[in-house]
Amino acid sequence: METYFHSVRLDKDKCRGCTNCLKRCPTEAIRVRNGKAIIVKERCIDCGECIRVCPHHAKYANRDSLEQINKYKYKIALPAPALYGQFNNLDDVNIILNALPALGFDSVFEVSKAAELISEATRIYLTENNPKKPVISSACPAIVRLIRVCFPELVENILPITAPVDEAGRLAREKAMKITGLKAEEIGVFFISPCPAKITAIKEPIGIEKSHVDGAIAINDIYPVLLKAMEKHSEYDELKALHESGVIGISWATSGGEASGTLNDNALAADGIENCMKILEEVERGNLDSVDFIELNACQGGCVGGSLTSENPFIAKSRLMKLRKYSPISCN
Repeated sequence: METYFHSVRLDKDKCRGCTNCLKRCPTEAIRVRNGKAIIVKERCIDCGECIRVCPHHAKYANRDSLEQINKYKYKIALPAPALYGQFNNLDDVNIILNALPALGFDSVFEVSKAAELISEATRIYLTENNPKKPVISSACPAIVRLIRVCFPELVENILPITAPVDEAGRLAREKAMKITGLKAEEIGVFFISPCPAKITAIKEPIGIEKSHVDGAIAINDIYPVLLKAMEKHSEYDELKALHESGVIGISWATSGGEASGTLNDNALAADGIENCMKILEEVERGNLDSVDFIELNACQGGCVGGSLTSENPFIAKSRLMKLRKYSPISCN
């Protein structure tokens, strides 16, 4: 069994051994010994379910603080599209994107922009190759690790294409190097993350030697300070047009968004870790060999349901639907 870096951690001083986390862990990675929970590292997939259900806040995600961006000469923010659904009465994504520099970032690169490029790459891959069906999305790192830990025979079904966050990091750094003349290591690229699994994927990526992203800040950490900054950038005549993604890119934040972006009628989407495991069991049995593409999100509702978000996922999804109403299908 392989061992992994884990962003999900346990604060033993807060743990009461209540077994809530044990009951909810999808891979049976938690035990209770001597009245305290322990995490079996070989089985943990950093899905964040234990963080979500622990009444004593004994589970937490090891993430970066906003202050850590100051280690770099040039700082880039990579906002996840799930971030857009966190704010009430938001009618222009540019309000968020213009406010991020007020927190110390020099520029912003939308992950939703990279998501549209990944959607196009996926369409090409499904059309021009003859992959083993069904092809399973590689976008949710918790699902990728779940497959490696519990369904190793399905590893070859995983889409061999980089996740949007890492592609966004690569493109953002290349753009910054051209603009500033700085070296790659002088530029800090930070993802604003909805979940611990994506933090883990940055710290210890699978399939590539090193992530193009330098760190990850939790959405629920940045939310209060970003909200204050947004209040100063709410006048439309002050906003720069920084939003460069359409319906497909924004839709990646919710379950079914990536699947719809393939423009393939023979695609399937499931969310919630238990539902995803049931789908993977069906794939393992050979019952879904006729399906072209499967999108699986460990969190209920998709990334908007991540354990590091601030808003109820159903409310966030509703807000995103309003935001994308007048957007083009894709900008990339």
